[in-house]
Amino acid sequence: MESTTVKTSAEKLAEKNGITFYRINSEKFKTNRVDVFFLDSLERERASGNAIIPSVLKRGCQKFATQRELEIRLEELYGADVDGGCSKKGETQIVSFHMSHIADAYTSGQDNLFDQCSQLLMCILQNPVVEDNGFKASVFRQERDNLIDYIRSRINDKMRFSFLRCMEEMCSGEAFAIPDEGYEEDALLLTPQKTYAIYQEMITSYPCFVYMSGSIDDASAHRFIEQFTQIPRVNVGKTVLPDVTKTVKEVRRVDESMDVNQGKLCLGFRTNVGPSSPDYYPLVVYNGILGGDVHSKLFQNVREKARLAYYASSVLEKYKGLMVIMSGIEQENRAKAEEIILQQFEDMKEGRITQDEIDATKKSLRTGIKTMQDSQGAIVDFFLSQHLTQDGEDFETMAQKLDAVTIDNVVRVARKIQLDTIYFLKPNQVQA
Repeated sequence: MESTTVKTSAEKLAEKNGITFYRINSEKFKTNRVDVFFLDSLERERASGNAIIPSVLKRGCQKFATQRELEIRLEELYGADVDGGCSKKGETQIVSFHMSHIADAYTSGQDNLFDQCSQLLMCILQNPVVEDNGFKASVFRQERDNLIDYIRSRINDKMRFSFLRCMEEMCSGEAFAIPDEGYEEDALLLTPQKTYAIYQEMITSYPCFVYMSGSIDDASAHRFIEQFTQIPRVNVGKTVLPDVTKTVKEVRRVDESMDVNQGKLCLGFRTNVGPSSPDYYPLVVYNGILGGDVHSKLFQNVREKARLAYYASSVLEKYKGLMVIMSGIEQENRAKAEEIILQQFEDMKEGRITQDEIDATKKSLRTGIKTMQDSQGAIVDFFLSQHLTQDGEDFETMAQKLDAVTIDNVVRVARKIQLDTIYFLKPNQVQA
């Protein structure tokens, strides 16, 4: 695999009170950006509360108390942007915020936008609008309703819904089964006061990673770090990667019915390979050969040759050591599709892999690595992943490790993987 043309690295600038600061040096982008990630263990009692916090905070702060005031201020800063969200990596829930603005080189004057925008970000993080020992009630209610609407809307994308349901069933009783934004019934129980208490816990005790990217000079970076480290921090927690090893004693089958035109078949597997394992990169290549692109075994054999599926692919959940094969099929084709899918899985175990398949997969992965470096957000997410797993990889070393994977490495990984759960979302039966 060819080396990437531009070496992109994350430089560690400081670590204090459970907050680690990195600068991603790049002259490639016309924007400067700050990403802040607060990390919490994924637990039901805080999941929905964590999820609502970014939406409430970005509605205003003490200095700019309404959404309109905040939007006017962002326009004054050349259309700067502040946003946030919630996600999960394995059994870690991530509450994220980001601020971006046009770099000073592209403005008309000596504005030092980074200082002004980072001060605004800190106001949003540190000084939310508070009343009666809680978030402002009217804003909170609106954002809680928005969260509930979003949770309910998961069902609208049937492909993603079936994928998530497969993983929920596979990991029933494990923290990973909790959705990114929690559950509707838990969101309904939230109050401005309860959510504000979770916010206070987040700002003072959740481990935190901060990334600055773009053309940010040393003085500006260190002024921002000094601002951030003024936040009082106590009893800071630690992030722990889940154990990914599990012996499957019996394959579970779960069928659900819904008003869909096309069945959604998902097969969930335990890879027994963690993100820091020497077998992780062979697993990535394995997934690419099995179902990663149009050259893959699933696409070629299930969709193209047998004409049984509208789509057929496989995806990895890196942090939990899971793999899910997804396909859209007619209900009457289920047994045959399942048979052909599992045959591809067995073929990989038996070493029936061609050099053309491994070369095409590496080419596709190489393209993905280059494409990733065209987005500041994707670059930040890549380095956050590396820092969570403490791997210390950059794009170049990742490319080299993928290039070094052999067919024997892939077969070794294939023999570790176990089928765990078969989930089928089928059309409702038509009443006579």
